[in-house]
Amino acid sequence: MQKQWLMTLQRMPASGRSWDAVISADLLGDEQSGKVDAIPGLVSDVHWSASLQRSGDVFHLSGEWSTAIRRECCRCTAPFDWQVCSVMERDFQLGKADDVDARDTEADEGVCESLPAPGELDLLDVLREDIWLAWKADVVCSEACKGLCLGCGCNLNTEVCSCTRDDSDHPFAALRKLKLNG
Repeated sequence: MQKQWLMTLQRMPASGRSWDAVISADLLGDEQSGKVDAIPGLVSDVHWSASLQRSGDVFHLSGEWSTAIRRECCRCTAPFDWQVCSVMERDFQLGKADDVDARDTEADEGVCESLPAPGELDLLDVLREDIWLAWKADVVCSEACKGLCLGCGCNLNTEVCSCTRDDSDHPFAALRKLKLNG
């Protein structure tokens, strides 16, 4: 774990902290570092631009990140590099160890995450968590993806299907016989 990403909120300067950094895909994919699950399939480093500012006893983290993750298309099952980016907004507050559990269980909107003093924060874990929150279950390689043939399973983006379709039992098959004046 790189110490530059470990932050103690009590010792943060009044001016806050800002960064525009490239975080190694190897570091975020390392299962031995941090407490948040590693991100599998990162094919590019993560560009992360953010700032952490103090306002009274609340610390506001805001910024944006972008990366590419190797995924499988949900239509054609081909692997592709999913380009993903997100804007992040998080609030942290220092609290007593007893207060932390009570505040974290509240589901009220606007309640910030409480950290016991001195407020040790692993920013790489925060970034990993945000990447997981941006994760989508079904992603497509392109909006024009034709998917797989339902009959033979060939990838219609790269192959021509030789299946013959028999839609005679389809509920709307009778509409084919309809003659429209036009």
